[in-house]
Amino acid sequence: MIYTKSELINIHKIELEILCEVQNICNEAGIEFFLAGGTALGAIRHGGFIPWDDDIDIGMTRDNYNKFIEIAPQKLSDKYFLQSINTEAGTPYLYCKVRENTGTVFIEYCNRNLNIHKGVYIDIFPFDEVPDDDNLGNEQFNKVMKYVRYFTFRNTPDISQPPLTIKDKCKFVLRRFMHYIFMLVPRKYINNKLEKEMTKYNGTNQKNMDCLFFPIRKGDYMAKTDMFPLTHKLFEGIEMPMLNHWDVYLKTHYGNYMEYPPEEKRFGHKPYKIVI
Repeated sequence: MIYTKSELINIHKIELEILCEVQNICNEAGIEFFLAGGTALGAIRHGGFIPWDDDIDIGMTRDNYNKFIEIAPQKLSDKYFLQSINTEAGTPYLYCKVRENTGTVFIEYCNRNLNIHKGVYIDIFPFDEVPDDDNLGNEQFNKVMKYVRYFTFRNTPDISQPPLTIKDKCKFVLRRFMHYIFMLVPRKYINNKLEKEMTKYNGTNQKNMDCLFFPIRKGDYMAKTDMFPLTHKLFEGIEMPMLNHWDVYLKTHYGNYMEYPPEEKRFGHKPYKIVI
């Protein structure tokens, strides 16, 4: 499904307003964050949103992330809601989102029946220290991915798209089966196991950091010396923090990041339901 021009304009407008709200809270509290993923790419290649993109991603070190999720529920205006495993029991997301809370809807098919906040949002991802030893790094990554699967099975009862083919219908049935099995496992048990594994090397003077939610090993892998101190770039005319050696980050994440994808791949991921 492709967005109409007005839909994408309105999504960008709301997301930018959320980003500015988050930036104001972070500046007031001394919390560092930085543009990540396609948002960082957009800042460098387009000076703002990738024209066909539909989200905003930012990153924080785990310490900053924990501080943000502690203070944000009190600091955010009534227009917004911090969606995290601490503020919403049924959330299907491991990282946190700041969602618009005045009637917009931006929800994926797999989450359509969940009793959660569903407004337009931006994503906030924690970055953790990861081991310098590659074998330990592989071991940590594999364990994290295992617990991510457990979390997904437990909290997301459906597959990502409507099951139209026989293969998809089989996947649908299997996902429901796994969901009901993992519903027997306490939510807190999985959450604690996952966070313990992700944060086990924090404070051990490793040289590198990574966002361990990224499903590819070393997808967001960066040396601390390349990450900090942060620099700034304009995003839609607003100065936003960026990783110091953003070129290294974008090459790690995207390869030849200045090259545009083919036209047939220039689209966002329009959700199951959108109201703006």
